[in-house]
Amino acid sequence: MLWLYLLFILFALFREEPSEHTIISNLERRLQRIKTLEADFVHIYLPAYQTKGMEEKGHLYLQRPDRMRWDYQEPERKSFLLKGNVLLSYFYEDKQLLRQPLEEEEIRESVLGLLAGKTRLLDLYSAEIVTREKKAQRVTLKLKPLEKKEIPSLNLEIDTSRWLIVRMAFFEATGVRQEFLFSRYKINPHLPAATFDITVPPDWEIIDSRFPDKK
Repeated sequence: MLWLYLLFILFALFREEPSEHTIISNLERRLQRIKTLEADFVHIYLPAYQTKGMEEKGHLYLQRPDRMRWDYQEPERKSFLLKGNVLLSYFYEDKQLLRQPLEEEEIRESVLGLLAGKTRLLDLYSAEIVTREKKAQRVTLKLKPLEKKEIPSLNLEIDTSRWLIVRMAFFEATGVRQEFLFSRYKINPHLPAATFDITVPPDWEIIDSRFPDKK
């Protein structure tokens, strides 16, 4: 039976690596099974032609199909809450709340669309594998929009042991790069309804871009 054992070894060595389509299919299947999640995040903003950018840290909550909350904790406290098609931006130091509507297409192409499994990537992007790290079980995909967009490319780094996104990098046409690093995922935790409600103190200014004359 030695020859059979050797055959299995050779098959493993020369087995074809998963294609971009297979990787994306596995990722989308995984994300579509997730109802709620939490994660820590690091947001890095790198201006054009700069080698050092601004780094912010916080915590993310998501509930499918259309709830997401980003609590930035360092260096400045702020929160971004998406409820349906309305984005609420809370700036604690300025005591200001901004309400603004979003188009469905904006949401599908945003971080929410990617993390919530609302986006079928191959309907919007072409995909190319740029790196594989077998020991770390990571693969990085470069995505380019099929139609001309403000963001001409983005990279997704995927943990293939869990089929979760651990890094997103957005490359803007202006040369600006923004990265989101995700860690300490909690999959399908119980999230109270209050998670997606933030009480606004009475002394805050409220700017509602849905109704320009209303504050």
